Amino acid sequence: MEQHWLIRNNNARLLVIALGWGADPRVVRHIVPSGYDILCLYDYRSATPIPEDIFRTYRYRVLAAWSFGVRMAETLFAPGTFDTAIALCGTPLPVHDTMGIPVRAFEATLRGLASAGDEKFNRRTYGEHYHTLFGPEQPAQRSLETRIEELETLYRIARTPYTPSIKWSQAIVGGRDMIFPPANQLNYWTEKAILVKDLPHYPFADPTLIYRYLGNE
Repeated sequence: MEQHWLIRNNNARLLVIALGWGADPRVVRHIVPSGYDILCLYDYRSATPIPEDIFRTYRYRVLAAWSFGVRMAETLFAPGTFDTAIALCGTPLPVHDTMGIPVRAFEATLRGLASAGDEKFNRRTYGEHYHTLFGPEQPAQRSLETRIEELETLYRIARTPYTPSIKWSQAIVGGRDMIFPPANQLNYWTEKAILVKDLPHYPFADPTLIYRYLGNE
C-alpha cells in the first residue's frame, strides 16, 4: 500500500483519504481544506493495519473513504481511530449482488482488463472529469499490470468473510454511479445514506462534499 502526504504541516487536524481501486493522488490533489494535514492511501496490493500511534498527535481525525477504500479502511484502521468517517460511493461489502458491485459484473471487469485495458472503466468512473484527469497531457501514474494485481488482491479481500467495525458517520451515494449500483449502496447504508442525484462514481470534483464534514473541533 502506498501512503502519500498531500499536506503535512503539523496541523492539529487530520484528513485521511482512502482511494479506490486503480486511483492515485492526482484525483484528490485539489482537496486542500484549511487547518488539516492530509494523508492519501492507495494501491492496495499489500496492506497491513496502520498503527494508531501515527495519528496520536492529531486532536481531530476524519476519514473519507472512496469506493474500494471503504472496505480497505476496515482492514487498515482500528475502531475508534476517527472522530468522523465518511463513505463515498462504496460499501464495506464491495463485491456483493445486493450491497456492492454484483459478482458477475466485477468478474467480467477483472477478466477484460488484460485484453481491453481500463479506459472504459475509467470513463465510467470519472464521467465528465475523465479528460481532465486522464487526458493525453496527464502522464500515467501506474501501470495497468499493477492495477490488475491490485484488483485481484481486492477481490480476494472482498470475498473473505469479516465483520465491519468502523463506525461510519454517513455515506454519500452517487445517483449516476456506474460502478457501485446506487440501489445496492442504499440497501447497505439505509438511513446513513445521502443520495446526490447528479454525482458519478468519482465524488471529489466538488470538494464541498468533503469539506462539510470537516468541523472546527
